[in-house]
Amino acid sequence: MKRCKKCILTDNFYSVHIDDNGLCNYCNESKEKNANIRDGGIETRGKKYDVVLAYSGGKDSTYTLYLLKKKYDLNVLAIIFDNGYLSNETYKNIKNICANLDVDYEIICPSLQKLNSVFKHALIDESLPKKSLERASAICTYCISLVKMTVYKEAILKRIPYIAFGWTPGQINIGKQIVKLEPEIIKANFYSIKNKLLKEFGNHCSSLLLDDDLINENIEYIPSLFYPFVDDEYNEEKIFEQISQLGWKKPSKTDSNSTNCLLNSYAIFKHKEKYGFHPYAMELASLVREGVLDKEKAMERILTSEDDNIIQLVENRLNTDFSKPSEVY
Repeated sequence: MKRCKKCILTDNFYSVHIDDNGLCNYCNESKEKNANIRDGGIETRGKKYDVVLAYSGGKDSTYTLYLLKKKYDLNVLAIIFDNGYLSNETYKNIKNICANLDVDYEIICPSLQKLNSVFKHALIDESLPKKSLERASAICTYCISLVKMTVYKEAILKRIPYIAFGWTPGQINIGKQIVKLEPEIIKANFYSIKNKLLKEFGNHCSSLLLDDDLINENIEYIPSLFYPFVDDEYNEEKIFEQISQLGWKKPSKTDSNSTNCLLNSYAIFKHKEKYGFHPYAMELASLVREGVLDKEKAMERILTSEDDNIIQLVENRLNTDFSKPSEVY
């Protein structure tokens, strides 16, 4: 197995090739970023909320919330999708940050039985595209899809014109700060996951999904996507410093690539076991390539083993028998 001498990618990824000079094809093909396009900014004053943020309580979405509130002076509604595996420390962070930034928040808490069914199905799904598996574990792919659909539903029903996510430049790298997707594109983006779940579980999981009829009947209220990081330098040290001043504390029971979710450790462990590469390597390699993360730090993150205790805790919770009294987490 060869590793790129510039970033951290190895040639056991489906799409990665290392040339004779020791560089991967992603490093060879990287180009200068396009100039930022501000699209005129957001002008939605007078509405109850300007933007819905998919808020996980992690460092990136916390910093995104800070930018939306302090840099852009927006009325924000933070939506927390409780996947059943947020750490107790994450909940403390959410409450502290939303209080300190004077932000309203809502917690969407689906049935853990439904969610566990989805996550266990993700582990055996052999139909996910190779490209998506290079960038995220199967469990995270399903979970993030549910988060996105939930946030779209809330924005449409509440007539909120913009949606924001705490994506890093390594997760999504675009030149535009505001993106308006056509309704058919939105439906197409969720088509595969929705169909898999409906085929596997029927209406049992339908409450988790974004119904096409909701989109069709509310065309004029389809929100645009807003990306604050397009106009802000991504610097992890600066991010940690800023959000710490707001009362955010790094959880002690999450892995080296998550600052909010216990399930992530299990998802990484299972992904490496099945595919032989780390699902965060592609994102971290992009940050290394752009010069915003040291290669040594990126290597440390993908080489650090997941905590066995967390793996076992998640395994037990995934296989909970809901007909019997169970431990409270």
